[in-house]
Amino acid sequence: MTSTDLDQATREAVAALVHRIRERDFASEEDKPDAEPFALEFVMAMRFRGWRPTPAQAAVSWPPPVGRGADPAKHADALAEARIDCANAAAKLRSDESERTP
Repeated sequence: MTSTDLDQATREAVAALVHRIRERDFASEEDKPDAEPFALEFVMAMRFRGWRPTPAQAAVSWPPPVGRGADPAKHADALAEARIDCANAAAKLRSDESERTP
């Protein structure tokens, strides 16, 4: 996933965090803040901008599949009849067209 795949608010949050991390990386060892206050400051800044954590939602429980589709052996006769009907209809259309053409 790249940052271009994200929505605008998420891209802005990533950019803000990247900016803060880069500033922290270039700070001297004595000026570098501890990780916990650094993270807390970032989260508080995000909350100030309107970000709020949302509770996770449970996954949708899908019912288990009932079957595995049509049983070919059970429907073989109906399929054979349908093929014969289609062939007969196609033959009738051809004969009707040949009767109409001079």
